[in-house]
Amino acid sequence: MKNKKFWIGIGISVVFLYFALKNIEIEKVLKAFGEINYIYIFPVILFSILTYIVRAWRWRYFFRHIKPIPFSSLFSATMIGFMANNILPARIGELVRAYCIGKKENISKSMSFATIVLERIFDGFSLFFLFVIILIFYPFPEEVRRIGYLFAAVYLIAAGILISVRVWSQQTMKIINFLCFRLPKPMGKAITEYAHSFISGLDVLKNGWDVFLILFYSIVLWTISAISFYFMLSGCHLQLSFLAALFVLIVVAIGIAIPAAPGSVGTFQYFTMLGLAVFGIDKNIGLTFSIVLHIIQIAIPIFIGWIYLCKEQISFGEIRE
Repeated sequence: MKNKKFWIGIGISVVFLYFALKNIEIEKVLKAFGEINYIYIFPVILFSILTYIVRAWRWRYFFRHIKPIPFSSLFSATMIGFMANNILPARIGELVRAYCIGKKENISKSMSFATIVLERIFDGFSLFFLFVIILIFYPFPEEVRRIGYLFAAVYLIAAGILISVRVWSQQTMKIINFLCFRLPKPMGKAITEYAHSFISGLDVLKNGWDVFLILFYSIVLWTISAISFYFMLSGCHLQLSFLAALFVLIVVAIGIAIPAAPGSVGTFQYFTMLGLAVFGIDKNIGLTFSIVLHIIQIAIPIFIGWIYLCKEQISFGEIRE
């Protein structure tokens, strides 16, 4: 099963790489590499690291109803998780992150994973909010607007389901218990315990102030990430506005959610070029931009995550398992 998932991810990446590299002119790509102002890489690195710091700081609010978690533990688990995303298939780093914080702080792994699911929902809300701002100030084609509305609908439905599960938690558990009663006892017991821990992890939704702070830091997080995109655009001599950088970021964020090969190879390139194409950017330059930015975004979590992996004395085999 693990090998099957791995090869499916590789297959998805190959498909997107094919479309990204289709009709590419190597001479123009090499020329674009030579014309990059590489001094801009330093602010790109700085703001990229800052996004992980904000992400770890935001994560602490998901645990406040459980126990206070030191920032050092949150940042360590965050970097190890994102390192795993870049070297293991199917974005399995999200599970690794839950495992690391659960092990270090003695918290249920399923409860920890519930906070990560919630985190992704809040990411979707903040991206939706930022996209609405872009739509107000930038005259996008109607097709782009329709895709944005579809994207918003998916996240609103997901959020509605989670809120419903939290509000009617007792009824939800009764349904789960009824369904699991018909399963083999060990399997039914495991599913029931996991569901209970997961639902308990949704308790953060009860505190309005924490929800507000999480939304605030989510918007800050994606704004900082857009700044790194903006500096990379400047380094490639692409005279696009900050709103354009934010739009490309949103397109990429949607694209790399697809479980592909480790590091989102292929999906990152294709969706970056797709976002830039909306502004009329030549795909050869778009490919160059995507490759340089992708290398930076892969290298940072791998380097920092490996340091924390050694510090926490966790073997690579352990997180892979």
